[in-house]
Amino acid sequence: MKPSCPRYVRLLVLSALTLLAACGQHDAGERLFPLEPGREWQYRVVRTTMDGTRELRHVVRAVDVPPGSELSGLRTTLDGRRLRYVRTAEGLFRLGDDATGGARRAGPASGAPRLVLPDATAPGTTWQSPEVTSVLENTGPPWETLFRITVPVAMHYEVVRDDATIETPAGRFDNCLLIEGRGSTNADVGNYIGHAAIEIRSREWLAPGVGLVRLERDERTDATALSTGRLVMELDRWHQ
Repeated sequence: MKPSCPRYVRLLVLSALTLLAACGQHDAGERLFPLEPGREWQYRVVRTTMDGTRELRHVVRAVDVPPGSELSGLRTTLDGRRLRYVRTAEGLFRLGDDATGGARRAGPASGAPRLVLPDATAPGTTWQSPEVTSVLENTGPPWETLFRITVPVAMHYEVVRDDATIETPAGRFDNCLLIEGRGSTNADVGNYIGHAAIEIRSREWLAPGVGLVRLERDERTDATALSTGRLVMELDRWHQ
């Protein structure tokens, strides 16, 4: 027995809306983290550690994926890293980084794939991903030795807004996705410090059609010698 026409039409409409919603989420992910070859982003980076503040430049380019590769996107950096990405039904994942010569680089992405952005990006969306501390360092005696904390931290991320506005050196960006991250651990960091409680807090702004336009990251410990570090990355210029 065939379903009545009105019910059949309703089922078709519901199916179409479900498909459109799924496509819309996937499209949103591509707009917020574009991977098309030829794009380039230049960032101004301010890195503050116990040794003071340094201003750096960070350039990322989206390049062609090698023929036959299962990658969804590939980016390169000035320091020789290749950032590899794969899109799945769950979202965009970053795989292990390779140096341009083929050597694997150390870092959180060198192991299991790291979820960068889920397909669902509505406010309230949460996920977890591993990170590694990067700005907890200090140079001190003896012999001006560099002491650095590099430990893994499980980060909890949440989309808190999808209508944020942010000003950067590259201009003003509206309707940005604002992602907040937090994580903590207690680890034996070695050297003369021993065990330390470590906390990371971060905020990221992703602009539609552009991608990451600003990142703020604060790292703190209860160790006096390596108590705090901060990283701010702002988009300086970009082209597609």
